[in-house]
Amino acid sequence: MIDDMYAVMGRITEIRKRFGLMKRPQAPVPQENFRQQLEKLAAERGDSVRAPGKAAASPAKPMTVPELRDIAKAAAHRNGIPPGLVDAVIQAESAYNPEAVSPKGAKGLMQLMPETAGAFGVADPFSPEENINAGVGLLKNLLEKYNGDYKKALAAYNAGEGAVDRNGGVPPYDETRDYVNRVINLYLRNKE
Repeated sequence: MIDDMYAVMGRITEIRKRFGLMKRPQAPVPQENFRQQLEKLAAERGDSVRAPGKAAASPAKPMTVPELRDIAKAAAHRNGIPPGLVDAVIQAESAYNPEAVSPKGAKGLMQLMPETAGAFGVADPFSPEENINAGVGLLKNLLEKYNGDYKKALAAYNAGEGAVDRNGGVPPYDETRDYVNRVINLYLRNKE
């Protein structure tokens, strides 16, 4: 088992080297200048500086649910997903709260786990546009993987692809089964 772990760690190092992801030693940053440097970098990017682990500062005027639904609808159309399904997922995941954080660390409107957010290039999981675009992209991938089977795709969105694959469908987790039923019921209600 230890040998397997070392083999995996070695492979990770190879991949990091290949893609230039190896950490390079950096000169220490004087503590008094660190905040100034962060503020300068943020200003160049048009961001605001926030404490690590905190949600992004809310915009001057928070987005309304209809505005968020418009973003979701546009992302759904771009990805060929029914807008009502995206709306139902967002309702079930966060009730349209862009700053939602789950006990397991999922963030934003579509409750993206950090690994998923990273895989979809999300810089700020609390950004409605980034979060929705990544969540809809994930939903599209899952629907394609499971040949349009909504139940399997939704179960994988909630519990992960591995759980769905191991169980040949919706895994026997109460949380996942409730989630799949809730999203489908919301979707059907949205279609009426």
